Formats: sequence, structure tokens, C-alpha cells
Amino acid sequence: MKILLYQPNPADKEKIFRYLKKLELEVVFAKKPSAIIPIIKKDKVDIIILNIDARKIIKTLDELNTNTPVILTIPVSDRLKYEHIIMPDTIGIIKTPYTFNNLKKLIKKAIKRREQYLANLKTVESLKRKIKEMETLNEIVRAINSSLEPKEILKIIMEKTADFIRAEGWSILLIDKERQELVFEAAAGEAGEKLIGMRLKINQGVAGWVARTGKSLIVEDVSKDPRFYDGVDKKTKFTTKSILCVPMKSRDEIIGVVEVINKIGGEPFTRDDLEIFENLVQHITIALRNAQIYRKMEETSITDDLTKLYNTRYCNYVLDELIKQRLSTRAKISLIFFDVDFFKLVDDNYGHLVGSETLKLIGERARAVIRERDIAVRYGGDEYIIVLPDTDKPTAAIIAERIRKTIEEKPFPAQDGKYFNVTVTLGVATFPEDALSRDELIGRADKAMYQGKMTGRNKVVVI
Repeated sequence: MKILLYQPNPADKEKIFRYLKKLELEVVFAKKPSAIIPIIKKDKVDIIILNIDARKIIKTLDELNTNTPVILTIPVSDRLKYEHIIMPDTIGIIKTPYTFNNLKKLIKKAIKRREQYLANLKTVESLKRKIKEMETLNEIVRAINSSLEPKEILKIIMEKTADFIRAEGWSILLIDKERQELVFEAAAGEAGEKLIGMRLKINQGVAGWVARTGKSLIVEDVSKDPRFYDGVDKKTKFTTKSILCVPMKSRDEIIGVVEVINKIGGEPFTRDDLEIFENLVQHITIALRNAQIYRKMEETSITDDLTKLYNTRYCNYVLDELIKQRLSTRAKISLIFFDVDFFKLVDDNYGHLVGSETLKLIGERARAVIRERDIAVRYGGDEYIIVLPDTDKPTAAIIAERIRKTIEEKPFPAQDGKYFNVTVTLGVATFPEDALSRDELIGRADKAMYQGKMTGRNKVVVI
């Protein structure tokens, strides 16, 4: 606790100083009356003891709203000057001449009052922080519940919690089960953009330890913790000093971790910080998990189980939408329809398991040579469709030939280390010159493919 003392009488000044030091209180001296207000404004003073006309000082304290107890030692004749501007419960007045015992009693009373005020202030600040936490959590929950897209949820979380976290940086890492790695999916702060997509082994660093054990962790000084991995700092040119890391638990499964780096102000993270953040992470985890489940259900409803290409249902929906959008502009949509030549022989000669794997590989090879915006579909059995938005017929023919070649040139695996070759026949049709509806466009491309079957197979036929 810090005491500001102005006492022009050297003997009284020394006596008061010794008593305050005995109580282990820090003492700041004002050498002259004009220095008192600057000291009050600059330093956090807890008690003020003055032997001076203090009306201006009291007015300043009132304006600053510091609730600082003031002890005045004043002549009896001056008491009436203060009674109309002071509150007896916050400011003590001792008439001079005074006894030192009376001053000691008043100092003890002022200390007790200040301690009570600081305790109340701490409680109020804690309540304010709790209220802010709840408001932020409610805002985040409302925002993330408005979306079922994982990327959109991560974006919302980063925007809504930047001010709340009060740290130099923070990131969300999700577990890639297949590769047993942690992937930086979202990050904020100086090195945020550099972190996205970066990977850590599941047992690497503080994040890896938390992901592996499922326990939250505060590291006050990373230089003293052997679990810290400095490889990320080296790549991003960032300096990590302290870390708070919380696992993302969904039931009994760890799906990732959230890391907070370097508390603003240089202070270490506290148990209160951890409690607040664990609460926040719980909501983040639920939202992401729900989004992942929804995404999985959505993907299941529009993708083919075997090939993971889009299914007929999605193909029909996309074609209807594309045609509807382009009816007025007459922008082109091309469609490639193809199937496997003599696929029944693959099943007969090598079995259904090899046949299924062959269909899967054909889908993968076709998807590998088309453009990102193109839509690959398993239409049924050994039939496939490639939807090519904003693509004319010559370009579609080039893409179809690319698919034909990539399937023909590389053998397919059978059992016992054996291989066999497969070819496909492809038909190409284009909206609006060949058809004006979805069914008509598919039918025209199918007819072109059938012509190819009738004239030798393993070719591209453009209608």
C-alpha cells in the first residue's frame, strides 16, 4: 500500500515516516504543495496524509473518483473551511496541535477502509469480467449457432473473441486422425496468417501434449518447459513466452486444442484465465462438432459411398441450378458422359472387390485431371458424368480426351500383384446449343457416348 505524505515539520515528518515503515507501507514524499496533485495523477496512491490547505486536492480526488482516504492535520480555526466539501466517512481531520496516538488511530482506520475498498473493487472487477465473459459467450454462441459451416464458425470465433482474450496471439488446432497430426485451422495475432495449414505431430510441443493427455496446461515460461517446441516460432519469426492451452473435448474424444500465447501486459496466465477459457472452448467445441456432424450428413446425402464423387441427386440439383442461372445469358455448360468398356469382364475375371476398387480408382483419376470448378459424378454402376460450367464444346472435348488417356495409360491392380487395363468411352454435349434442359443435356451426351460404343469404344464422341 502506498502513502503520500506532505508534512513541512521535519520532526513530525520523520515520526510519521518511521511509523509507516514499521507497518511496511511504501511512502512517497511531496517536497512541496505544488507536487501533490501531479503525484496523485501519476501514481496509484492509497492514503494521503497532508498538513496543508487541501481544498484543491480534495476537489481533484473527487474528480478522479479514486476513493482515496485523506488525513488532514489542520488548525482548529480552519476546520469550518472543510466541513462543507468533505465526507466524514472517507476523510479524517485532526486538529493541531494533535497527539501522535490520534494520528496512528486514524492511519489504521484509513488503511482498513482502503483495504476494504480495494477488496470491493477487486470483487466488482471480477464481476464485470464475469459479466463480460457471459456476454461474449452468449454472443459467440448466438453467432456460431447461425452457421453449420466449420470454416464460417472458425471465422466468427476469431472475430468475436479477439478483444476478449487479451493475448498477443491464439490459434485453433484440429486433429487429423489419419496422419496423427495437429493442423492449425485458425489463428489470430502477428503470426496468424503464417500458421494456417501448418502441422505438428500429435506428441509435439505443448499443443501435442495437451491433445495427447486431454489436460489443460499453463506454461508461464516456455524457456523452462521441455514440452515447448520452438519450430513454429522459427518458421513464423514470432517469440512465444507463455502459453495457455485447452483441449477440445467432445464426449470422451479429443478433436483438437486451443492455444493462447503471451498475455498482454507480460503477466502470466492465471487459474481464472484458464477457467474462463475452458468455458469458452467448451462452446467452441460443441459448435464445431455439430458443424462437422452436419457436414458429414450433408456430404453423405450428396456423395457416392464408394467413389466419394457426387451422386445423381446432387448432379440433378446442380445442373438445374446452372441452367436456370444461364438461361438469360446463354452461357455454355458442357457435360461429359462416360462409362467403362466391358466392365462386366472385370467383375467376372477378378471379382466384385477388384471391380469396386477399379470404379473408385477411375473416379480418382478423372477428378485428378479436371479443373477445380468442374463437378465429377458417379451416375450409377460404371457410368460417370463430368459437369463443366462455363465451358464450350471444344474445351470439353479436350478435357474428355484427357480423362480417356489417363485411364487407358495406367494399368489397374488385380490380386496377387497382377494388373489389367481398362478403357472408357465418352460423349460430350453442350447447353444451350444441344439441349435446353437437364434431362435433355444428359440424354444427348449419353447418346454421343453410345455412338462411340457402336464404333469401336475407347474414344471421345462430340455430338
